[in-house]
Amino acid sequence: MRGLSEARSKYLQEVFERVASFKKTREEYGKVLEELVFCLCTPQTKARNALNAVEALREHCLLQQPDRKKVEEILRKANVRFHRKKACYIVDAVGKFEEIWQALCREKSAHALRDYLVNNVAGLGMKEASHFLRNIGFTEIAVIDRHILKHLKAEGLVRKIHKNITRRRYLLLEKKFIELAAKHGLSPAELDLLVWASYTGEVLK
Repeated sequence: MRGLSEARSKYLQEVFERVASFKKTREEYGKVLEELVFCLCTPQTKARNALNAVEALREHCLLQQPDRKKVEEILRKANVRFHRKKACYIVDAVGKFEEIWQALCREKSAHALRDYLVNNVAGLGMKEASHFLRNIGFTEIAVIDRHILKHLKAEGLVRKIHKNITRRRYLLLEKKFIELAAKHGLSPAELDLLVWASYTGEVLK
């Protein structure tokens, strides 16, 4: 892990540009769908592998009318873990995406949208729903993943990293992270990407 101050000097401008690009993504139906599929692929899978899977699904025209077996095979080749289960999630999400899109257009509260997604989209928990919303421009919530948990522990804001995080614990951790971001003069989305870069050496999503 690089120090956060080093990451800030090296990546902050790129972080600002990436967050601005997320907000533009929200305007495009197809790109929002791709972000949803990406976030369904990411649990216990490298982000690069999930990105490769989405690109392959797009190239094979499987994001509009997905065939479960074909989706499954593409995920397997991209080294997406639990490819069978995630293929089912993707097919289900594509089938109800018009309803999801309408909810995104109608509701402006990221917290209300996150609850909607968790309750209505199979495969999205608090972390994945937050990741999806962050990637389409909602900057006020946090993606509590292993990098963020390690950072909160390093900052002395948590004593123990729990393997299973309940909704209540997630919200408590998110509050700590939002307060930390404010101290740095950043949005949660910006600090999130900066922490990611400090661990991985790149600004991704």
